[in-house]
Amino acid sequence: MSKNKLVFSIANNAVTHLGRNLYSSMPPALAELVANSYDAYATEVKIKLCNNNSMIIADNGKGLSFEEFQSKYVTIGNKKQEENIFNDLPKRKPMGEKGIGKLAAFSLGEEYTVYSRTQGASEWLTFTLKYQKMIESGEHCEADVSTVQSLPDELSQFNSYTSGFIVHCKCLRKNPTKATKESTILQLSRRFYLEQENFSVWYDEEEVSLKTNFYYQNLEYLVYFGYTKEEIEDIFNSPEIEKEKFNGEEIISDFIEHKGIKGWIGSVNKPKDLKENTDNIIVYSNGKIADEDILKNKKEARIAKSYIVGEIQANYFSDLDDPITSSRQGLDDSLEEVELFIKHIENIRKYFINKWDDFRKRNMVERLPDRIKKNESYKDWLSNLTSEQQSLNGKLLNLFSSKLDEDESEGSEEVDSMVTSIASVINNIETDELVKTLKNSDDSSSQFQLLAKLMKNVAIKEDLSHAEIIKSRVKIIEQLEKLMEDPTSLEKMFEESLSENPWLINPYWNIDKNNVIESDNLTTQVYQKTEVEGDFKRAFLDILIRVAEEDFPVIVELKKNNPTGHARVTVASMLEQIKKYRKAIQQKCPELKPISDTDIKAVFIITEDAGVVGSGNKIEFEDYEVKLFKDLNIEVVKYNDIIRKSKKMYREHLKLIQEAKIIPNLSKE
Repeated sequence: MSKNKLVFSIANNAVTHLGRNLYSSMPPALAELVANSYDAYATEVKIKLCNNNSMIIADNGKGLSFEEFQSKYVTIGNKKQEENIFNDLPKRKPMGEKGIGKLAAFSLGEEYTVYSRTQGASEWLTFTLKYQKMIESGEHCEADVSTVQSLPDELSQFNSYTSGFIVHCKCLRKNPTKATKESTILQLSRRFYLEQENFSVWYDEEEVSLKTNFYYQNLEYLVYFGYTKEEIEDIFNSPEIEKEKFNGEEIISDFIEHKGIKGWIGSVNKPKDLKENTDNIIVYSNGKIADEDILKNKKEARIAKSYIVGEIQANYFSDLDDPITSSRQGLDDSLEEVELFIKHIENIRKYFINKWDDFRKRNMVERLPDRIKKNESYKDWLSNLTSEQQSLNGKLLNLFSSKLDEDESEGSEEVDSMVTSIASVINNIETDELVKTLKNSDDSSSQFQLLAKLMKNVAIKEDLSHAEIIKSRVKIIEQLEKLMEDPTSLEKMFEESLSENPWLINPYWNIDKNNVIESDNLTTQVYQKTEVEGDFKRAFLDILIRVAEEDFPVIVELKKNNPTGHARVTVASMLEQIKKYRKAIQQKCPELKPISDTDIKAVFIITEDAGVVGSGNKIEFEDYEVKLFKDLNIEVVKYNDIIRKSKKMYREHLKLIQEAKIIPNLSKE
């Protein structure tokens, strides 16, 4: 073999299968090249993006001589040999296993150039490999090797290396962007866990963490195993993280100790604290990732998965024969050793989830948005709960935890409603328990005490129900108020609001659910051929409602107009309309014919101010006209009075309930 040529021995399609197909994205491909640098006793690896669509991966390791290229580099697939200690560094156990990491460069670009220098050598060896050429060459591919005194300009910063290995990938398959860079640094960090201080990786002058991952600062609770308390405190020295040693099945603890396994499983506050799909449990072997999601094929609690992350050091896998799958995507679970490992880790995760669930329940109030947990009314409500009720409150909040954790808005009504509804649930559950106890108790004194407590709970339950109704009604009033403020609002909008909510007109009115006929509760009802004083006319009625508190249907006529408009309100026009409507209703509803038409109540709602003559209102009525309205069972009201009175009454009622601390008041007012 000529010294100026290297002949690569490659099995059929190995370049494709062991290069591009093996490393589907940039981070794992870079990780393989970094691992090679670590095995070569480099103390630093520099990754650099260039403007000419190329990438440089350079290290200051021991490099390879031409003879070493011939014996180690050119044959693809041979088991990697352990390197001799270099520069008095601590011994390193190889991360690479099969010597195929060199082909990872083809996942980055169409070709790459190698520069290698060994200690004491005055020149750099260099050669170029092209993907297409290696594919077309079959089992043997030749590469011309030359020597250079100094590196090209784009690599000049590495001329100071007394030894090292540089891979210059060209014609990159993907153009790295700023987002790509951030993602690559993040994922590259996750692929290594090295405690020694004499190895560092840099990506465009930014150091990649090899000991701690970004989510360490977001952890709030963890269970550890294999580590001593001092070791875990050294890794996670924040007092805000609650740490607990695994205390599960003895067979699992014995397995961990026997295999020298160290690890932890932890949780974050919110799913968003885990990004780039890091909600999984990673396994490392000799500082390099062996499986990025060891329990990927095991069922788990769906909600819990969004909060959990873990890291396990299992160096004994490097002593097994071929523990990594051929796809390099993780440990081969068809192996008995791997299967047993996965089984024990799955049980540790189950143990953690049970502990984590208790932790969440204990701390759920603290997880609430600040606007709730710092609300004085909510704090008062909590202070009145018994310890059992507080525990139940935590459990119920935990059920809704995913929604709470998604709540990003400062005024989420959905979350507020959920929190206040829990107050009702807590009371209802306690009421049910009291009823059961009352039935099973034979002691009359105890029964009397329980009955008194039950009656109190029922009263609270009713107040809670009223509070929810009132809060809904206040919202409706506010919507109607907005309609009033907008001069372009259509009268039909008011018709719909008032017909569906008769309590707006009279706070004691509610739709009669037991006596609904086709003509009830309809907007703009048309009665054809209605006889009025011998003439047949069409009568348009705004609202006809049946309420439980009135014996007969109620007519509601709306006049949202200008006093100078075509529909100006006058006493004569009001009386004429009401008389026509009453006749129409009696003819439409035969059961109403025997009654006097004045028995059918009528409500006339107008926009303008109205009052007796001399009051200064836009519409003025004589005293006798006011008396006539009353005698004819006609009530004249104004929109703004409806809104003002309803708003005042319901808010005062709600305030009384909230001051009694029956429910927390989470309103922003």
